Amino acid sequence: MFSPRYWTFIFIVLAALGYSMFRISQAPDVIVSPADEYSYRHMTLENGLQVLLVQTPEADKASAALSVNVGSMDDPQGREGLAHFLEHMLFLGTEPYPEPDEYQQFIKQNGGSHNAFTSYAQTTYFFDIDNEQLNGALERFAPFFISPTFNEAYVDREKNAVHAEYSANLKEDGRRIFSAQKMAMNPEFTFSNFSTGNLDTLSDRDDSKIRDELIDFYQTHYSSDRMTLVIAGDYELDQLGNKARNLFSDIPKRDVHFERPDVPVFVPEQMPMDMNIRPVKEIRELRFTFPLPEIISQYQYKPIQLLSNLIGHEGEGSILALLKKKGWAESLSAGRSLSTRHASTLAVSIGLTKSGLLHTEDITAILLEYIDLIRRNGIPDYLKQEQKMLNEMTFRYQEHGSISGYTTRLSSNMLIFPVEDTIYGDYRSEPANDKLIDAYISGLTADNMLRTLIAPGVETDTTDPWYGTEIRIRPSDYQAPAEPEWTGALHLPKANPFVPENLTPAPGKARDIPTLEAQSVGYQLWYYPEHDFTAPRAHVLISLKVPDVQTDPTQRVLARLYARSINEALNTYSYPASLAGLNYRLAATSEGLEIAVSGYFDKLPVLLEQVFSEMKNMNVSSDEFGRYQASLKRSLENNLKARPYQRTLAELKNWLLDPSFSDIELLPVVGEVSLEQLNTFAEQLGTDISVTTYVHGTLNQENAVAIGELTQQYYPATIPSPAESVLVKAPVGQYQQSVEQDHPDSVITLYLQGQDTSDAARAESGLLAQMISSPYYQYMRTDQQLGYIVFATAYPQKAVPGLLFIVQSPTATPQEMLDHSQIFFRDYEAELETITDEEFLLFQEGLVTRLTEKPKNMGEKATNFWADLTTKRMTFDTREAIAEEVKKVTKAQILNLYRTAVLEQQWSWLLFEKGEPVKELTPLNSLDRDALERFPAPTIQNSTQPADSETSQPDAQS
Repeated sequence: MFSPRYWTFIFIVLAALGYSMFRISQAPDVIVSPADEYSYRHMTLENGLQVLLVQTPEADKASAALSVNVGSMDDPQGREGLAHFLEHMLFLGTEPYPEPDEYQQFIKQNGGSHNAFTSYAQTTYFFDIDNEQLNGALERFAPFFISPTFNEAYVDREKNAVHAEYSANLKEDGRRIFSAQKMAMNPEFTFSNFSTGNLDTLSDRDDSKIRDELIDFYQTHYSSDRMTLVIAGDYELDQLGNKARNLFSDIPKRDVHFERPDVPVFVPEQMPMDMNIRPVKEIRELRFTFPLPEIISQYQYKPIQLLSNLIGHEGEGSILALLKKKGWAESLSAGRSLSTRHASTLAVSIGLTKSGLLHTEDITAILLEYIDLIRRNGIPDYLKQEQKMLNEMTFRYQEHGSISGYTTRLSSNMLIFPVEDTIYGDYRSEPANDKLIDAYISGLTADNMLRTLIAPGVETDTTDPWYGTEIRIRPSDYQAPAEPEWTGALHLPKANPFVPENLTPAPGKARDIPTLEAQSVGYQLWYYPEHDFTAPRAHVLISLKVPDVQTDPTQRVLARLYARSINEALNTYSYPASLAGLNYRLAATSEGLEIAVSGYFDKLPVLLEQVFSEMKNMNVSSDEFGRYQASLKRSLENNLKARPYQRTLAELKNWLLDPSFSDIELLPVVGEVSLEQLNTFAEQLGTDISVTTYVHGTLNQENAVAIGELTQQYYPATIPSPAESVLVKAPVGQYQQSVEQDHPDSVITLYLQGQDTSDAARAESGLLAQMISSPYYQYMRTDQQLGYIVFATAYPQKAVPGLLFIVQSPTATPQEMLDHSQIFFRDYEAELETITDEEFLLFQEGLVTRLTEKPKNMGEKATNFWADLTTKRMTFDTREAIAEEVKKVTKAQILNLYRTAVLEQQWSWLLFEKGEPVKELTPLNSLDRDALERFPAPTIQNSTQPADSETSQPDAQS
């Protein structure tokens, strides 16, 4: 029998479905959440193109996404990466717009962004842009699929860009492991093929020109009836429909006769298998992959999601809870890893401790025993109902995010779901019957698994030909233990206690910005009642500032170990909350600790108090401390193996911020700290502390004040807020610093530092970055083919404006990259001088659109307010104020800034390179950094309460 909360839940579900049905009557083709303010219309053009129109009232940005039912699985034999290469080429000129940078320049100029991706079964292109410029973007986008030029010169050049992308990933464990695991697959299953492409697979051959093969592949697969298009913007649906008809009806419908072969993922006779993979980073993982029947046709039942939720559960009685108790594992995830029309796979990944490496047979047995537990007992109805209800609740209170992310998801969904479930298909979850569950759980056996051990030093006997990853594949030798020690430790999860019951929004009186509800020495409580987003959710952010964490590397390490210890202790308790849409985060920062709790507000105080209670009563064994210490050391060491541009950027930030400690500086400290020091840190945490609490959501003022009081109950502020970290003011000149790393690519990260922190200065540098971004990319990447990773961007730090130029290359030296940058800088002056008033205005409007874009959900809005709060901008208007300054900037000001900062080098230039030093730049370590001037820390701007008031009483409850 269901408890009362389940009757509440069922009521929610019925209400949600009933309201959804009402929305269906307004948009006959698509089921829409009652919380969704967008309007939808589905249409099919005469050429067979499926189109979804989305009206987004009062949106600043518009977007479009087009997906093609072709991917890397469809590459011709011997031409691995051709689908991916084709994706690159469509950006480089069409018959109406032959210039290779025309599309990108238009998008960037108008405050937008664009990208594309090639997966194993689809290729998707997407953009977002200032809403008023949607038509111009579509006019440049549609010809991708009608009349690309495949310019011969750019075909030859773009091969190098694809190769650079491949080269940039040669040391990336994610790509290496992904590629290596394909070697265990059935070679006739085309997913197993190399998918990126490189100069070997994409070069011209005696009997074949790659351009001809590109065109043939395009004309074979890019057919209108194999495409789905989503257009979203603040336009009437009829207007959007006219745009679709006028611009996309000329996409040809080709005579395509194509079917992917129905072959098994693995050769059945070779299963089960064991595989070893040796990573670059310090990674220890045991991964299980089970081939299963296809899942697409069963999307409304989601049997793999249900099984994955149980296997991946982290609460009491779960696999992970047992493995952590034994000290063998740090993490566990489970889910669908592959899905085609003919097959799917379920993958279980377990992050191991060093001890866990010695117990892989026991870990395998625990996983299989839990699966047998499900098989023997079946899945109780309450768990099936819980999945359905939680999915329905998520749909009922759906919030939007990035508009381009949304159009991309919908265009992808249109390839696999019926029209009516384009949106709802991700959430629809009818309880699966036992026969259907059995069809999938029957494949989760020891005889039907690929077991992969990923760890340094594992035995290997061959290499992946594409990434050079050392591997070994052999028949599985798994033997189940005769008498396991864990009998009775595993059980299915109980009914979730965090399912919300109070789902009635009750925000206080509407206001424009957060207000200060309470204040005393070192303590502030801020509250914002949410009225734009009406879901029954809240976001609570709490900053605990500890001066020693900011200034002492030992205390900073201890703060990270403390946060890890508390998170581990809370994991079993908090995991059901996360399933019920309530999440928390405790993290060490450069200033202390930060707590964030967000989700349905009903049980939020319960979770928050448990976090505080655990923080006050930390209990860590010596074994646990050793594991957490080793894990932190491994994390810092792995950071040093990040991509070269990420490493140089990290070193730049470390040099600029004061105080700051690099990963290299923290590594020896990790090995020196003790459990006794950690216990002392926990005991003294509340001794010297300042506290800021921010409550944002559809809860009332009384609830907000109660959360503030709860914070003060556990962690009352004892000192005034300490001084902020500041930015080092680099002297005018050109300086360089080398970064050592074992990676084949070279990189330059060039930072130009501004000279003041005014909104006007940030507006000017931001606008210059907006203007220079696309031309720099075009010159360095497309024209000169210097690398795949190329960008120019604004880079403000601590309110100090800056410009950042990054190039990572598999072939060019840092000297060559800097020389070409200097050539570009010299030549770009003429382009700036000749820019028209109309073009300049578009750049201004595009940046203003980006800065003033309305938050798309409650979390984004809360994050924006929190960012201003943490920088003491109590007017909560950073972006709007800079946007107002952008409107005032003139062409003459931008030209003067460019000449001053770039050509005349009157801004400081800091170059961090990996590869070899460049000529005529002064070593950065020749400067006495400690003696350099600092930019002043931000001062409080227009606080809504007197800074010296001891307390302020909340307003009367509205």
